Amino acid sequence: MLISYIAALFSLSGIWFNIRKNPLCWFLFMASDSMWLIYSIYTKQWAMTISHTIFMIVNFYGLYTWSYKKHGAKDGQKNVSGSE
Repeated sequence: MLISYIAALFSLSGIWFNIRKNPLCWFLFMASDSMWLIYSIYTKQWAMTISHTIFMIVNFYGLYTWSYKKHGAKDGQKNVSGSE
């Protein structure tokens, strides 16, 4: 199915942006996992459905923590990572 190739392309692009510490990676991972979720439901692969549901939750958490580290800590305060 075409959706699996598109999802794989989004996954690989997400990895590239993640290596570069670019927050765009989270949106690419969310898009990829959404496509894999649709694919797994369509093909009735329930273990894969559960995995990609969890991956989507982790993607939201990752985006949230990256946003908090960048924007959440006030001047002079330590953020979650312990750096200023």
